[in-house]
Amino acid sequence: MAGVGLTWYTWFEQGRDIAVSDDFLHRLARGLQLDRAEREHLFALAGRETFSDGSESAELPQSLVRMIGGLDQAAYIMNSSWDVLAHNEAARTLFEDFILPRPNMLRIVFFSDHYRQKIRDWQFAARLVLLKARHDYLTGGKSPLLRSILDEVLQAVPQTMEWWDDPEVLRIGDMDITLRDAEGRWRSYRLNILVSENRPGLRIAFYDEKLVA
Repeated sequence: MAGVGLTWYTWFEQGRDIAVSDDFLHRLARGLQLDRAEREHLFALAGRETFSDGSESAELPQSLVRMIGGLDQAAYIMNSSWDVLAHNEAARTLFEDFILPRPNMLRIVFFSDHYRQKIRDWQFAARLVLLKARHDYLTGGKSPLLRSILDEVLQAVPQTMEWWDDPEVLRIGDMDITLRDAEGRWRSYRLNILVSENRPGLRIAFYDEKLVA
């Protein structure tokens, strides 16, 4: 497979200290028919930084802020450390913790009582969030900022250690989510994630309510 001998490939599987080229990793990914998330994970395991996020020190584009401000749906912008950099009024209504200074979606998901009371099946949703954040960390240059937040979660929430070792590979993307509104009614949403073409470290999330026929 991938044009290398069986012995060499076995050494690669065993994690021995051998030279691995990007060309080999690409050929291996094609041979295994990996999807994008699995391909990024493979490169991360081999110690490759598939891309780096420079959004931490750059100014947030005001065009994106104006865009989410004009939406009726709850929407926010976050970076690769899951910090919420901007949000609209509907998002503040949906997530009470957005009124806090420098809100972070990982901390909200795992540490907020408001969020746990609001979401249906917290454990299911939290596992998906952790796997997506793990993928961000491994494929995004292993940011120390994101690592510090993940360490907080892993130390404080016992079941996350088991989830961290889960072989399933998930990258951040769209998903369905059910949340309780202020009147106690369950409302289902499609969480859509858009990535800025010029700033791939920025993600725009918006919640499109799914109307019941």
